Amino acid sequence: MPSLNLLTVFNPSNYWRSGYVSVPWQIAQQFHISPTELVLSDLRDLTHRSLNAQVDRIDPDDPSRDTLVFQLAKPVPPVSEDEMLASAFVRLDRGQPMPSGIGEPYLEVVRGSDGRERGVRLVNNRLIVWFNLIPAPEDNQRNWFSGAATSVQLDHQEILDPFLAAMGEWLGQDPEKRCMQVSEIQLPGPTYPKAPDYQVSLFNHAYRLVSQNSGPVRATITIASEPFDYMGPDPVTGHNRHLICELYRVISLYAGADYLVEELYVKGKPKAEEDRIVDGPEIVNLNFGLHYFAHINMEQTQDIEQIFPIPDWFAVGSTAPPYAAYGLATNLHIESVSHPHEGKQSCFAWQLLPGKSAKCLHMFMRGQPEGFDATVGHTWYELIYKPLKAEVYQDTETKTQVSDRLVTV
Repeated sequence: MPSLNLLTVFNPSNYWRSGYVSVPWQIAQQFHISPTELVLSDLRDLTHRSLNAQVDRIDPDDPSRDTLVFQLAKPVPPVSEDEMLASAFVRLDRGQPMPSGIGEPYLEVVRGSDGRERGVRLVNNRLIVWFNLIPAPEDNQRNWFSGAATSVQLDHQEILDPFLAAMGEWLGQDPEKRCMQVSEIQLPGPTYPKAPDYQVSLFNHAYRLVSQNSGPVRATITIASEPFDYMGPDPVTGHNRHLICELYRVISLYAGADYLVEELYVKGKPKAEEDRIVDGPEIVNLNFGLHYFAHINMEQTQDIEQIFPIPDWFAVGSTAPPYAAYGLATNLHIESVSHPHEGKQSCFAWQLLPGKSAKCLHMFMRGQPEGFDATVGHTWYELIYKPLKAEVYQDTETKTQVSDRLVTV
């Protein structure tokens, strides 16, 4: 057990920086503090002012995904090379959390007359994002908009059709505009007999809202695709199993951000009793590949900027005012980027290499004819590749005992 209610913060960069820190809530539960009375403070701040913090319930069926997220507004120094000297310490106390303030991110769930969720509006002081959960938002035959942001307003101007927006026009904007759409996922095919990868189309199937969270740090939704059958290799045993699977997407809008962060994973459970594994896990997470699609009216664009040999982000921007730009950053390698996609200048598609989980950042920019690619690359570095990290503080004696146990084992 820790001797103090402290988290040790590590800055892996070689320069001072601030930002957001995420910690699995399970490791902080040993402090026996309820999320509703949790107060965090930076030990360097002698005024003991509370940090912006919240505990999010990501998946009600999986408490291991509960997350404590907080913001360090004051920059912290780099960690020492041997990691013996931490960048900062954060205290966890029981108290009265700060009341909600103006400008904090929030969300609104919109339901139809039947009570079913149709979409979610995510809002902070930079972005207003309408995220669609159903295939046909206009209740017509155009049923291919599921799981897409069909409107993204940056500083109160639409970024998906920026030229009309710059002229103050709302009517007549491209009805096909959208981004962040997972059009398809790809899962490993059966190993015996050997079969091609399994493709699942998602653009015309509804999502359900699993959970929602909002606080001073971010507004977050977790959504799940319609269940689909899958016959393929179990990630634990390697043997073929018949599973019922869902794609989970955790979409977060942080305070003051011009981007959204998305985390994705696939959950599978046995379809029938004979598909269960004795003494094996009930729920498994499967490897999957991601196919994204976007329809953004940028007219003439600069070449898509992508840095090799680390193809983990790209950026594309318009060559004409108001210089709208979009960037994607991810923890998985980008296998391919297609633009113009299927010969359409406004269409983009990209595919990510398979992994057990994916973290993607979708950034929106305007008025930056040059350097937008560097902005995306820097954000990829700080939020995905080298994020600020934290762990429960352990004194020297406790660390030694833990190390001795590990050596013994």
